[in-house]
Amino acid sequence: MSGPSRWDDKYRTAGLAPALRVEPLLKRYKNTIAQLSQPRTALDVAAGACHAAVYLATQGFDVTAVDCSAVGLALGQKLAEREGVSISTIEADLGIGDLPAGPWSLVCCFLYLNRDLLGPMAAILAPGGLLFYSTFNVHHLNKAPAFNPLYLLQPGELAEHFSMLDVLTLSDGDDPKENASWIAARRPA
Repeated sequence: MSGPSRWDDKYRTAGLAPALRVEPLLKRYKNTIAQLSQPRTALDVAAGACHAAVYLATQGFDVTAVDCSAVGLALGQKLAEREGVSISTIEADLGIGDLPAGPWSLVCCFLYLNRDLLGPMAAILAPGGLLFYSTFNVHHLNKAPAFNPLYLLQPGELAEHFSMLDVLTLSDGDDPKENASWIAARRPA
């Protein structure tokens, strides 16, 4: 089954979430995010059911969510409506396509790894813009041995891929007890 079809089936089965889930990095940096100047634009990469996109819209951002799953994006539109905000969506297979052109004042991506997009995520940030990224690392194999290792970050990878940004926080796979790596960073002004 192809990537988009597989994700469509997943979101069709899951349905609309009962509550908006806020990513811990976005919650932790809420005050920093609030200080971004106009225009306040955000791109949610591999948005799935758009929880990050909807949350950012509730914080006053003009948000675009991009994902390969039409079903996930439709759930995101319903979630946005329920939360009293609007988001724009783009259905695109990021495994074969490019990111929407920037500049964006905020780019986020959670639980998706396409190494070819990491540099471009930083490049489409506006000067002073923020990047929030988190996904599984190699220590995830301790919990899920069948997980495809091609989709797991190696220790030090985030620091390498985002070396052009100023790091606010970084957990880069050095701790075997952490099965995810994450970064919050700012593009120099």
